[in-house]
Amino acid sequence: MPIHVDVHHPSRLVVAVVRGAFTADDVREAVQQALASDVLHYAKLIDIASPTFPMDKAGVEAIANLVGRNDGKALGPVAFVVSPGQAADNAETFARLTGGLRPVKVFRSLHEARKWLAENSRPRA
Repeated sequence: MPIHVDVHHPSRLVVAVVRGAFTADDVREAVQQALASDVLHYAKLIDIASPTFPMDKAGVEAIANLVGRNDGKALGPVAFVVSPGQAADNAETFARLTGGLRPVKVFRSLHEARKWLAENSRPRA
């Protein structure tokens, strides 16, 4: 699977790494796994620095809408690690669409993303 997700329960952190070619269905499946695992209140580190083919804008909007349906549950912060290009633009679009629901920020450095998550780990209701 092009999206590898690890859940670290002691630190309340979800790490998702996207590599190679992936589709909106792959992302939807990963989001649905998170919903089913009841980890929406965990901090999320999403590494999309090296996908082969970034998702199109319509796919990003669909995922933002799916994540937005949280039934009033608390949502943890999301930090994207990106490289320049369409993946960065998509992460910015996601941040804009869901930023009112939770802290969301885009980074070019894994270290900075982890630091920001540690500072913003309190979930929003």
